[in-house]
Amino acid sequence: MAAQINQPNNFSAHDPAAALVAEQFAHAVDLLKAEMRRQSEQIDTLKAQVQDFETRIRDLTTAATQFKFLVALATSGGALSIIALLKALISP
Repeated sequence: MAAQINQPNNFSAHDPAAALVAEQFAHAVDLLKAEMRRQSEQIDTLKAQVQDFETRIRDLTTAATQFKFLVALATSGGALSIIALLKALISP
């Protein structure tokens, strides 16, 4: 169908109104194609952003896990130190 639209119109000699409609239709098709290209580019941009966000979320999750682990080590080490200190103070 697109091949028919891009062919030179044969209506101009016979019917100027038909030629005008054919030209308007071809213009509408060109506008739709341009809009489809724009939307395709926008989808590609959004896909790249999603990938970037997923990478950032993974990195933040890893950092939070490491932080929780270090806090747990520090807390349990601190608790052991307090117990050792109390034990040292209580025993003669």
